[in-house]
Amino acid sequence: MNRFLAWTVSIAAAVSFMAASSAAQTNTFKGEITDEHLNCTQTPVKAVEGITDRTACVLYWAHSAPDKEKYVLYDSATKTVYHLDDQDLVQPYIAAKVEVTGTLNAATKTIKVTGIKVDESAYKTGAHE
Repeated sequence: MNRFLAWTVSIAAAVSFMAASSAAQTNTFKGEITDEHLNCTQTPVKAVEGITDRTACVLYWAHSAPDKEKYVLYDSATKTVYHLDDQDLVQPYIAAKVEVTGTLNAATKTIKVTGIKVDESAYKTGAHE
């Protein structure tokens, strides 16, 4: 009986720990949705002739370039690039300053995206170029 009680307490503790750990990993990350090689964060943007704005640049690299690139979140304050697991979810926000909510896999620097929205504060302070 004591073994069963000890086993039950151990399982309950493990489940509580896993629940607390997964909740603690959800964070909000700020930055700009851009191409994975940061071609479109440069001034002027690095794309084919005739493309001069960031949105068109990101679309070019993601859909028209010979080696199609993925969207990433680029935090210019920390110079950090985060890969994003759900490319379809972030596509409406290309070239925008955003807040991405999700869980970070530190080993791969990939965010499992659970939410995304425009970072209104970035536009109020003139942080968008």
